[in-house]
Amino acid sequence: MPEFMVENPQHMLSGKLVTKFMEDKTGVMWMVTDGNGIFKHQNGEFTHLTNKNGLTDNSVADILEDERGNIWIGTFYGGVSKFDGITYHNFTKDGVIEGVETYNFCEDNKGNIWFSAENFGVYRYDGTRFTQFTTENGLTTNSVQSIVEDDKGQMWFGTWQGICIYDGQIFMNAKDKEPWTN
Repeated sequence: MPEFMVENPQHMLSGKLVTKFMEDKTGVMWMVTDGNGIFKHQNGEFTHLTNKNGLTDNSVADILEDERGNIWIGTFYGGVSKFDGITYHNFTKDGVIEGVETYNFCEDNKGNIWFSAENFGVYRYDGTRFTQFTTENGLTTNSVQSIVEDDKGQMWFGTWQGICIYDGQIFMNAKDKEPWTN
């Protein structure tokens, strides 16, 4: 696990890999890094968040702000956390979900939070509980690389074995659902 850190985050981030940017509803820019935690940029100042501030891992893979203002953080080695502005709630460490490599956050039109957990399929959080979907539920593989919702409310999953679509009832391989627009 990487141990490198920036000495002075006020002047620059670093030459380390920035994996994603996000601007929250208040205009704060969030920058997640692989090995260097999260940087927040607000009013011309950087704030550096690491495992010393409550992150479970400094190698951050993804970030999403949900409609309620919670910040969802997926990491490479520490699972998934929800930050409510005060406290980090780590669902992996708490044993609620499986998988330490989490990313690909997507909030659907019903307010559900979807994300992948490498080799453990995808999870849907409905505001109170997590539901895990795997190959046992029809997902083409438990390694999902991207998630998006279309205008019909179908969830699309880019996987190591092509595209998988969830229509709210069943998962199907996209090659078995031609044409895709129906």
